[in-house]
Amino acid sequence: MFRLHSLRAIVLSALFATTCLSAASAQQRFSAGPRVGLNLSKFGKDVVDNKFHPGFTAGAFLMYSSLNHFGISVDALYSQRGAAFRNPDGSSLNYNQRVNYLEIPVALRYFLTLNGNFRPNVFFGPSLAFKLNAKNNLVPAPNNDNSAAFNSADLGLLAGFQLNWPGFGERQRFLIDARYTYGLTDVTAQPIPGGINGQNINNSMITLTLGYGFGVGPEYRSRYRR
Repeated sequence: MFRLHSLRAIVLSALFATTCLSAASAQQRFSAGPRVGLNLSKFGKDVVDNKFHPGFTAGAFLMYSSLNHFGISVDALYSQRGAAFRNPDGSSLNYNQRVNYLEIPVALRYFLTLNGNFRPNVFFGPSLAFKLNAKNNLVPAPNNDNSAAFNSADLGLLAGFQLNWPGFGERQRFLIDARYTYGLTDVTAQPIPGGINGQNINNSMITLTLGYGFGVGPEYRSRYRR
């Protein structure tokens, strides 16, 4: 008798879990759109006398939300990184280094509200960036191409938060996204001015963007909506 009741409980639990998963899947919603903003980046680890340097970032995103607390997004961004080098005594080192990347961040998101027009979320995840080119403005040859001094890819971790509010049309939203990205790998392939020791240098970047999302595909009403 005990085994029979146990078997029934297991079967009912499995059916309930399957139903929940099916319901969650049925409520999925995708959104996509452009994103544009500002990077403030610098180098870390084996480097001295560098400060945050502003850069441009722009691209597009695709986001999935299960209409409960969880979601995931992926971006494809043109991302300008680098650093501003300033020697405290003003005697020699004084230049800007720019490294341009194609960045593909993937963010796991936790939405703080279950429904409504305002669904802020926090997120974290990996970011993979592929170098496009690199230049500096060392005197007397400004805008020197020194792409060979940097590795072809950079892996990092990002974390941040996003605010949103209704846009101009149905299923459209404005998005403000603030994130910090910490590089896990050495970005340099050759020594650069300002590097020290073995020159294990990583990227450190703060990003603020404004996006505009459009609902893609069918929309399903959340079971949490009253």
